[in-house]
Amino acid sequence: MPTQPGTPAPANPTAAPPAALAVLFILLWSTGFITARAQAPFGEPLTFVFARFALTAVLFAGAVMWKRRALGIGWRAVGHNLAAGMLLHGIYLGCVFFAVTLGMPAGIAALIQSTAPIFTAVLAGPLLGERVVLRQWLGLAISLAGVTLTLSPKLGSTGFTALPIAVSIIGLAGLLAGGFYQRLFVARDHMTVANFYQYIGGALIVMPFMLAMEPSGIVTHPVYLASLAWAVLVLSFGAFSLYIHFLRTGAVTKATSLMFLVPAVTSVIAWVLFGETLTAVQIAGGIITLAGVVLAQRG
Repeated sequence: MPTQPGTPAPANPTAAPPAALAVLFILLWSTGFITARAQAPFGEPLTFVFARFALTAVLFAGAVMWKRRALGIGWRAVGHNLAAGMLLHGIYLGCVFFAVTLGMPAGIAALIQSTAPIFTAVLAGPLLGERVVLRQWLGLAISLAGVTLTLSPKLGSTGFTALPIAVSIIGLAGLLAGGFYQRLFVARDHMTVANFYQYIGGALIVMPFMLAMEPSGIVTHPVYLASLAWAVLVLSFGAFSLYIHFLRTGAVTKATSLMFLVPAVTSVIAWVLFGETLTAVQIAGGIITLAGVVLAQRG
């Protein structure tokens, strides 16, 4: 049955994501930045995001029919899932892509998003009654220091205005609000059905901005199409589904802290695929981040 508003779904408030799933999540989520970079020379960012959401919604609708489940879950539940998708998908991803288009350096954008676990830890107590112990705070602080060190070679860019920073902060707010909204309002809804409505919600947020700002439409370059397929099948079906599962079933602070490792893993992938420089400072930052995340998970 749908979750009553303001009532968190049953979950273990101290549970960390299983190690194997956590590693898989980090690897998959980190490819999102690589996918964004790969498609950038060939198409418009918001069009790419909208196409990703729309195609994912279609595939989840197919999954619902295959599992013989009903999409009719009540208007209140539909509304909550649309709202969750608008926050977690539409505002978060839409703003990240839009900020980079406005000239926000990827390193600074990643650093802004990397503060999400800190804000999650601050809000988890008042909103969910989740206790964050001293060991977790120490782990989060170490992780943030490690992320800053990992991204330090990319933080020297200048020439951008306050607008992309504001857009990035709005995206961060969407990520945070969407995560808590998942836990509070929709965590008892069947995940396949919930995902269908949530990706519809994300598409509804992005669509008007896409229509107003990007008249070129979807392109057919093989790299663009391959990036879109990866974003739909691996990122939306894989990474985001894992993240939502973690939010529903365990401690939100521990789930969100895994994102600290994304910049380091992304740097390694970019080094392998694009020949980007991977410095000793970045490697050290990644090791420090890993130590902090492990400490936060054991809190």
